[in-house]
Amino acid sequence: MRQKVSCNTSINSELLSEAKSLNIKLSEVFETALIQAVNEKKKVEWFKHNKDALNTHNQKVLETGTFSESISQLS
Repeated sequence: MRQKVSCNTSINSELLSEAKSLNIKLSEVFETALIQAVNEKKKVEWFKHNKDALNTHNQKVLETGTFSESISQLS
């Protein structure tokens, strides 16, 4: 398990009260949501960084077909 640290954040007070009354563990919800947000941002950045290579590859596949097509597999 990785080391946990404290962080301060602001949240709607009514939402916080409702979450507490439902015994929702805020740190778990926040961590899960933050993991998803970080992963989504990394995915977007990866696609942006690799856009040219992906387009080049896709164009080559359109022009020449796939390896399996070239050996009469899966066609």
